[in-house]
Amino acid sequence: MSIYIDYQYGSARAQRLQHLLLNGKKGDLITFYPGYGYGGLGLNCIKIGSKTINVYANVRYWYSKEHQTPILKLTNNCITFLKPRYKNTILDNSVHVKTIGDISWMLKGFFNLGIIPNVSLVYLRNGTLITDSNKTEVASYLPMKMSWNGEFLDKIPKAAKDFAEQCHKVDKIIRNRNARANYANTRVVRLMKEAKKNDNWSKLKTSDVFSLNNVARRTELIEHFGIETILNDLNAEIVDKDEIDGRKYELLRFIFHTPTEGETVPATYLKMINPSTAETCIEGVSNNCSNEWNQREITMNTVKQALAWRDGDLNEYLVPIALT
Repeated sequence: MSIYIDYQYGSARAQRLQHLLLNGKKGDLITFYPGYGYGGLGLNCIKIGSKTINVYANVRYWYSKEHQTPILKLTNNCITFLKPRYKNTILDNSVHVKTIGDISWMLKGFFNLGIIPNVSLVYLRNGTLITDSNKTEVASYLPMKMSWNGEFLDKIPKAAKDFAEQCHKVDKIIRNRNARANYANTRVVRLMKEAKKNDNWSKLKTSDVFSLNNVARRTELIEHFGIETILNDLNAEIVDKDEIDGRKYELLRFIFHTPTEGETVPATYLKMINPSTAETCIEGVSNNCSNEWNQREITMNTVKQALAWRDGDLNEYLVPIALT
């Protein structure tokens, strides 16, 4: 995803800063406000010496110690993006900004001003990549020095080059995986149309249920095969059984074959039986008890854990209370 840079007024802003460097007095100030996506952010450019400007972030909605620390240093020949001394509270209250592959919202706001020409920023999967005026693309790194013409001036860390390569590799893997998934979905949709037209479902398999993107089509195929048949064909293992508030539950786990040939991942599902209608339904849950879907780590081992994860209960499953 490209990060927008406003080049229309960038050169005029650069000229104002360079005039401040050459002719301004110590303590003189210019404030810039980046555009859309940076609401409330002001960048205060203060001349602190005969040849130096410090840039401070001023965020209207919150304040912390990092606002007392410059995020950039400008001289006649160099723009230095400084490594933050404090945690980046606009992104996460618990961790520091990574020095490779991530720059703060405030530094992106400076790029947005278009003061540095001939550069581009993209966020690719899991990192911010910067391309300079020489078409050199690397992951962002801090501290980082650039010329006023958009050229990297310091020695680029190997980790920044490696990170950029890894971002492209991950992007390629995900694109290929999505293409295979789309192909599998298209194939099953075509077979379902033929089956309904000819009243012959022999070309479809129970595992084709998991290739469908559309919920209505998936439901249709589940109703054709029957949920019990699908689970039997998948050799689903019953990890746990429980009965809560008159409802019977089972926690199931099976090996799911992905669209990539030969690749499998574990899948965990919650099976529920309606006591009044005896209908069976299954619902996918995470393989682990955290709030993230991690396909490899397996810690989801009880029905109550699955119900707590589904309902967003923090510590243990809270049985809903009927309101009268």
